[in-house]
Amino acid sequence: MPRRRASRRKSKKKAVFSILLTGITLIIIGLAVYFISAYFTNTKKTANKEKTQTHIVNPKKDPEEKKKADSSSKVASASKFDLTTIATGDYSSAAGTWQNELGDQLKFNASGLESATIQNATDFTISSGQAINDGLYQATLTSADSTVVYNLFFVKGGTAIPENYFTTGYNDTSDTSRDRLYISSQTTFGSDDFSKGVFYKSEN
Repeated sequence: MPRRRASRRKSKKKAVFSILLTGITLIIIGLAVYFISAYFTNTKKTANKEKTQTHIVNPKKDPEEKKKADSSSKVASASKFDLTTIATGDYSSAAGTWQNELGDQLKFNASGLESATIQNATDFTISSGQAINDGLYQATLTSADSTVVYNLFFVKGGTAIPENYFTTGYNDTSDTSRDRLYISSQTTFGSDDFSKGVFYKSEN
C-alpha cells in the first residue's frame, strides 16, 4: 500500500508540473504574439505617416509673392521693344515720338532716328551699339558737327538700369514698368532730376 500511494503522489506531481509548464509556455507564446503584433502595428503606422508626409506637396504660396510674380510677368510681357532687331538697325519696335519732362524729343521710324530736339539742338544721327543685358541696349547719338555725343539707352519695361551706372546714393527712379529711353553724355548717372530726363513714348 505505501508504494502505491507514493506512486500516485509522484503521478500527481508530474501532472501538476506538466500543467504549469504548459501554462507558462502558453503565456510566453501569448506575450510573444502580442509584442510581435504590436511591433508590426507600430511599423505600419510609422510607414503610413511617412507616406502621408511625403505626399504633402505644393503648399499654398504667400499671396503677396504670387501677386508679385503675376505682376512681374505682366510687366515683362508689356514691353514692345525688340532689342535684337534694334541692334540690327530695325527700329520698328521703337517707332513713334518720345519725350521727357525737360522738353527734349526723339522721333523714330523703322529705319532709325527721324528727328531729334535735345537742348535746342536738332541735328543728330544714331549709331548702333551693344546689348547690356536682356532688357537694356545702348546706342550712340552724335551731333552733326560731332561736338556732342550722347549714350542712348533703350530700356525695356520691367527692367531697371543697373546700379553700376549710377553714382553712390542714386538709382533708377523712372517708371520701370514702361519702355523708356535715356540719354547721357556721362558714363554714370547721378542727379535728383534723373527721372525728368527719361523719355516715354507719347500716346499721340
